[in-house]
Amino acid sequence: MKRFPVQHLLILNMKRLVFYSTLLLTTLFGFTASAENRFVYLSAGGSVTVYEVDLETGLLSEFQKNEGSGLTAITKKQNRLYRVGGKEVESYRIQKNGKLKSMGKEPTEAKGGFLGLDATERFLAGSDYGGGSVAVWQIGEDGIAKGNPVSEMALEKAAHSSHFSPGNGFLIVPATTPNKVFQIRFDEKTGALKPNDPASVSGPTGEGTAQQPRHIRFHPNGKIAYTTLERESPGVGVWSWDEESGHLTLLQNLITIPEGFEGSITTADLHLTPDSKFLYVSNRDLTDRKALTGKSSIVGFRVDPESGLLTLIGHTHCPQVPRSFAIDRAGEYLYAAGQTASKLEVFRINQDSGELTSIQILDTGKGPNWVLCVTKP
Repeated sequence: MKRFPVQHLLILNMKRLVFYSTLLLTTLFGFTASAENRFVYLSAGGSVTVYEVDLETGLLSEFQKNEGSGLTAITKKQNRLYRVGGKEVESYRIQKNGKLKSMGKEPTEAKGGFLGLDATERFLAGSDYGGGSVAVWQIGEDGIAKGNPVSEMALEKAAHSSHFSPGNGFLIVPATTPNKVFQIRFDEKTGALKPNDPASVSGPTGEGTAQQPRHIRFHPNGKIAYTTLERESPGVGVWSWDEESGHLTLLQNLITIPEGFEGSITTADLHLTPDSKFLYVSNRDLTDRKALTGKSSIVGFRVDPESGLLTLIGHTHCPQVPRSFAIDRAGEYLYAAGQTASKLEVFRINQDSGELTSIQILDTGKGPNWVLCVTKP
């Protein structure tokens, strides 16, 4: 019988202890001891900046800057990022260390005020606010987006965002000024677009209501959608969604003006936490469009798990004019980009109440207009 030295037996037993401890943690709590890395990507000042997240404190530290800004979108596997801006479409590989590596860029005449990836991630859609249209770019097998759109459709001015439906059969484009949401049929094999019947649904109307749909997000159940309602009385709308017919129906209309506020506010972006427990909306104080400070805020709502309807939590002050914000994939932090203030603020999300606590404010490049989050194992 082979005998091992005592120290070898001790090392062997320690390895077994670590293995079985890890196995026990995985069984009981559903996680392993492996670490993860989190990153935040911000488009501002003519570049896309990468920040690394300190997992213990939540604080950000900048560690890469890439020339070329614009609207951005990230794949579900978080391995590629796309940027449209400055008459070009650029494709990046997101490396394991979080840094971006350009895979190539192509010129394009089409514009994007918002970027959305379809479920197959073979197509990228962007709406042109000023031109009142929407374009679809194809992504090749190499992961690089092509510059010439495979399809374009004229809509109406102020087409503000472009988001694919949960079943990938429709491209939804809210448009503020005409107070409409366009419901466009989408062919996921070819990228072709054609109008639905009806081609659009009206936003809310009537005195004292929030109107003019701007951005849209779908609940993971695929049956509920949320839109920011930018003007008149700014707020948020809750809609039911029918994937078969491609029709939205308004269920709830809530106003987000803070109590006692007498200036001008418009809403912009909105996001659900990953568990769909909370919804957040950005309020932009435009009373003085040049002011670097004001009463801009992130407005929190609790989401009813059965109906999807909203109950107000409250308003949290944030950097002036939050055109874009993001929630990390763990649902722990919210990052609000103040477009006029040129600042990025980090908030910790209370998992029970949904309340936000500020933990960091960073100076950014001029006019931050898009922020996204990535988690890498």
